[in-house]
Amino acid sequence: MKNINFPILNILLAFIAGILIYGRLEHTLLEILLSVIFCFITLVSLHIAAGKLSFSEIPFIIVVLFLFIGLGYLKSYSTDQRVNDRHYLHLLEKHPQRLLFSIKNRLKSSQFQDKYIISVHLIDQEPAIGDLLLSVKKDSVSKKMAVGKWYHAKTLILPLPFQKNPYQFDYGNYLQQRQIYGQLLLSEQELILSNKTSSGFMVSASRFRESVLNKLHSCHFTKSQFAIMDALLLGQRENIDKKLTDDYAAAGMMHILAVSGLHVGIILLILRFLTRFINWYRLRWFRSFLIIISIWCFALVTGLSPSVLRAATMFSFLEIGSSLGGKRKSKDAVLASALFLLVYDPLLIYQVGFQLSYMAVMAILWIQPWLSSFYKPKYYIDKLLWGVATVTISAQLGVVPLSLYYFHQFAGLFFLSNIIVLPFLTLILGYGLLIILIALIGEVPTVFIKTYGWIIDLMNSYIHWIASQDLFVLKHITLGIPLLIASYILIISIIFLLKKYTALRVYIAAFSLMCFTCVLLEEKTRNSPSHLAILHKYKTSTVTVLKGNKLLVFKNDSTESFKPNYIIDAYKDAVTINKLSVHAMSNYYRFNEKEILVVDSLGIYDIPETRPNFILLSNSPKINLRRLILVHPKATIIADGSNYRSYIQKWEKTCLKEKIPFHNTYKKGAFLIK
Repeated sequence: MKNINFPILNILLAFIAGILIYGRLEHTLLEILLSVIFCFITLVSLHIAAGKLSFSEIPFIIVVLFLFIGLGYLKSYSTDQRVNDRHYLHLLEKHPQRLLFSIKNRLKSSQFQDKYIISVHLIDQEPAIGDLLLSVKKDSVSKKMAVGKWYHAKTLILPLPFQKNPYQFDYGNYLQQRQIYGQLLLSEQELILSNKTSSGFMVSASRFRESVLNKLHSCHFTKSQFAIMDALLLGQRENIDKKLTDDYAAAGMMHILAVSGLHVGIILLILRFLTRFINWYRLRWFRSFLIIISIWCFALVTGLSPSVLRAATMFSFLEIGSSLGGKRKSKDAVLASALFLLVYDPLLIYQVGFQLSYMAVMAILWIQPWLSSFYKPKYYIDKLLWGVATVTISAQLGVVPLSLYYFHQFAGLFFLSNIIVLPFLTLILGYGLLIILIALIGEVPTVFIKTYGWIIDLMNSYIHWIASQDLFVLKHITLGIPLLIASYILIISIIFLLKKYTALRVYIAAFSLMCFTCVLLEEKTRNSPSHLAILHKYKTSTVTVLKGNKLLVFKNDSTESFKPNYIIDAYKDAVTINKLSVHAMSNYYRFNEKEILVVDSLGIYDIPETRPNFILLSNSPKINLRRLILVHPKATIIADGSNYRSYIQKWEKTCLKEKIPFHNTYKKGAFLIK
């Protein structure tokens, strides 16, 4: 890795290690503080001694690494709002409380709810801090709440959603990584608008973005055109329907629907092109200043979303690095921007977008110049296409292992989609920003609207055609952390070897390939722990049995109309499934010497010579639960999502009174027997 500043890289990795250690290892704040002070004193002592004695730099490196591990831990501690006595977790009561909060951010709405991130200010007139998830029920006249508005409400602070079925995405854990530890479920009638309003740069940016959206609405773009414009130019995907999202994902083009590094990078190239006349040595700082100001103006237009803030910071550092030392300083600038962002917010390390952005940019800076050296185009068109091709391949090599780890899907035609769309993305972004500028000043000409709408429709049609080639979309790829690490080591060692052939690099690449193969074989041949799971699914009963690499699905719907859903997809993404079979629901199961009786709407439970360990109540059977308990006094009662909530509440009270174990999948999620 030529021209990389290894001191910055080592400091960054040590700081990240400190962040990751926080919350995983139990250490008191005093212990960490003393360790940091000790490392600092040792470092100063080594520096003084180095002036008088000559010794290896290894002690310096070790002490610096431990120092920044401690600083990463301390920064995570200082960022953790839960350590503050005023955090709402320390003020919770079992009865409804009066809350005063402000709207911090608006999330993508679901079919029945509008969702927001809110900041708490008062709980029962006591000062409070912390963020919550707010879900507001939709109705025919509901309006979305503006960022910065304050509201009163009397309600309970509820726990976050939890993982209700095996291998399902844990939304609650995702929110906790953003310091959100509770939620409110309210209707619009329960919210009382306060006369207070938040101020500040972020609120102003959000309001400016809303004004831009209102101007674009008046241009009368179609629904799909406006949704793509909102995503491409303003960074909001809440208006894109699921079909269009699936098309872009299958074509490997989801990155263009989230304003982030790609978009800001293109803006940077446009700005460098427009300011190329300011090329005099003494004015290069002025040129960089104009470019950085323009990048942050674009970030303002998008409402300063987290992904745009991250990308704007990265490319601001990249522009500064380019001014200081050209391409030689670019890698240092990217590393420095990552360190800067993590010092600002350590939790960024858990965001997938942060990881993918930096892996893609570092791969481009390292691999793309080497790839581009294989061919020297003479004409503009082949130069453009060759540049897009090398950037696309480099970025993919940097992000493919991470993408497979998180999304379990690979678009085989990603190269074909990127090589066609990316050259025109500069035009699309530039044209779109021009329309925004004209809309803010006055009325956009009809010919501009129709032309831009036609370009977006053409892009959507092409993406849909690519996505419809199902043969090239590889799904349900399982990749564990060991294989993720082995993949990156293999990619790096092979590129090192291809860049310069030496015996040592051959040995390293061969050893990396051997390690990768061993880890791959271990993951593919390892059987997941067998279990029988009574899943939670609304209005239906579903039982899954996982044995080795075989998954049996039992459901009370028609097996002929069965289509794999998100629950089954979660199994396929997490474990290797070689055989999937679907069967009608049975009334009795045996698994690992445990017996399960299913009592459905027919209410039959008194079966001779049966001694079930568990009883599943399905489809709201009209039974007297006390009589069932008399017949099977040692069985655990399970109620799944197919039952009426009122029935479940009544059964739970009966079991509590009779001291019988009761499992409600609404409250506790799926019931697993291992």
